[in-house]
Amino acid sequence: MNRAIAVDWSGAKSGERSKIWLAEVRDGRLTRLESGRDRSALVAHLTDAARADPEVVVGLDFAFAFPRWFVEELGATSIGEIWDLAAERGEEWLSSCAPPFWGRPGRRRPKLREHLRRTEQDASAVKDSNPKSVFQIGGVGAVGTGSIRGMRHLARLHTEGFSIWPFHEARAPVVIEIYPRLLTGPVKKSDYAARETYLAQGFPEINDGFARKAASSEDAFDAAVSAMVMSRHLDEISTLAAARDSTELIEGRIWWPREIREAAPNDRRGVVRKAGCSFCDVPGDSVVAESRDAVAIRDRYPVSTGHTLVIPKTHAETLFGPSVEIQADIWRLVARVRDELRSEFNPDGFNIGVNEGQAAGQTVEHAHVHVIPRFNGDVEDPRGGIRWILPEGAAYWDR
Repeated sequence: MNRAIAVDWSGAKSGERSKIWLAEVRDGRLTRLESGRDRSALVAHLTDAARADPEVVVGLDFAFAFPRWFVEELGATSIGEIWDLAAERGEEWLSSCAPPFWGRPGRRRPKLREHLRRTEQDASAVKDSNPKSVFQIGGVGAVGTGSIRGMRHLARLHTEGFSIWPFHEARAPVVIEIYPRLLTGPVKKSDYAARETYLAQGFPEINDGFARKAASSEDAFDAAVSAMVMSRHLDEISTLAAARDSTELIEGRIWWPREIREAAPNDRRGVVRKAGCSFCDVPGDSVVAESRDAVAIRDRYPVSTGHTLVIPKTHAETLFGPSVEIQADIWRLVARVRDELRSEFNPDGFNIGVNEGQAAGQTVEHAHVHVIPRFNGDVEDPRGGIRWILPEGAAYWDR
């Protein structure tokens, strides 16, 4: 790849031509920064640009999909079906603003299983990132409208020869999902002087004309900075592989540089390790899932197919030692692991539990949660489940 195009998107029903900005960087130089196209015209431009020179990565500033639970409620089984549903029902969702959507007058934020996709939960570890929910379609910072009106165009771009990462291998031309706040870092984007100073210090290679235009509005600024950051990481982007994780294949994933992604958890809180603790030093190639504060690995001595452990990254002998925030993140990963095991092994049930203390059978002094798939017939009589840790009192139905 030799160039990067970033688009600061808009879901506006009218006036989108002034709100959608495109920035293009070739060989490290900002060569284009402009507005004036509506969504359809922009997609046509991207298609023509890729035909002329396919060695391009395009970053689009909207969510490529919904949280997995909502997709399952819709009955969709592939990203293509999600995009088709967004095209067919998107305007209805936007006009009715019925739950899970919210943000319009009189439509308060509802209680949902999850508002954020996994990738947005991960992004929240980056200082001041504050990712928004695709379900928010009104109010300050709403991204839902632009996302719903953007998803249909992803299907069109794919038809025109673009690979859409992470649903496909990142073969040029490729489209990636971006969130400019992750690429700009902390900056007061509403302040012209702050934008101007940021560009002068962070991107002195941008010539004065483009620098003034980039500082002229938040939309132009986001497009220009995103394209510049993407261009600095073209080698990394060109090696992106398609997702193998079942959740990512449904929800998608925001791209941001590896150096920022790997630093994010430590920026938020230090990970405390204990010498000699096997769960403080989990090999990377054994990790099957990961969140901001926890990892998941297969149990070395599984009691069933797929038996998985969810382990906090910071050392704690009890699961109730870490902060409430970390505990919540651990249980989010437990829920994700359960979903992935269900997709991979199709179990008939689960045992999910914690051994707390030596008297309860804890043998590794680092807290962890067992997620154990269960299958019909794996024991003669499964009734009672975890009650069988004390066999004498297990079969209460016989009393």
